[in-house]
Amino acid sequence: MKLMPDQVAVITGGASGIGKALARALAGRGLHLALLDVEQPALDATAEQLRAEGAKVEALVCDVSDAEAMQAAASEILSRCNRIDLLVNNAGVGGSLGPQWLSQPQDWQWVFNVNVFGVANGIRAFVPAMLMQPGRPAHVVNTSSVAGVTSPPFLSPYVAAKHAVVGMSESLATELQYMAPHIRVSVVCPGGVQSQIMHSERNRPADLTVISRTPPEMRDRIKAAFEKLMADPMPADRLAQIVLAGVERDEPLIVTHADHAPEVLARAERVAAAAKAAA
Repeated sequence: MKLMPDQVAVITGGASGIGKALARALAGRGLHLALLDVEQPALDATAEQLRAEGAKVEALVCDVSDAEAMQAAASEILSRCNRIDLLVNNAGVGGSLGPQWLSQPQDWQWVFNVNVFGVANGIRAFVPAMLMQPGRPAHVVNTSSVAGVTSPPFLSPYVAAKHAVVGMSESLATELQYMAPHIRVSVVCPGGVQSQIMHSERNRPADLTVISRTPPEMRDRIKAAFEKLMADPMPADRLAQIVLAGVERDEPLIVTHADHAPEVLARAERVAAAAKAAA
């Protein structure tokens, strides 16, 4: 889809990190922005900054895990903007680090509420409006992770959730191919990026608080390994440009970190070998 001035872009998790970088990049193309985020101060600051730079910005506090709140946000945005051209389901959280057998139900619930149900709620709230624009190209972008196409250890709820986002995106793309070919779908699978994902505990609901069962020594080793992995993250503005280029090429899968390709290809080779063995 060609990105053009005055198109309307909805971005969840738009107040910081990847979402903010995408908002800035889209504002540079002249799009009208509708930013959703659960953090009021950060959302207000981002909206104010973008408006000062000349962007048209709507800002709504919204918890993507709340289906009713997302429906209300969609209605409000449509009343203000009259159309939706680009939907970016970007809001996400990291969850606790540790071995899977020590994970807790609250962690699975929180990570899935935001990372999976948040995407589902975004699709349910905004895609119907896109369906009502048959002559106008539209695009859905879902933010997954390299953890959606590989299986790193010690963050199983996150890995499972991001795998779900990849599957949801591919399924949605096929559905729209049959029913509304003017709407395309991309799923983004970034590696390490400058964002707030490592600090997402700040937004964990109180009723889903967990006390880690991972022994402190093991927890420290795991944390150190992840900090080393994130030592040189891609600038979020660079990632945003890659994503926008992928949207304009209608790429179904947008991969931002080529250094993870061997892991992805190794899985594909295992699948091919298993299929060959079953033949």
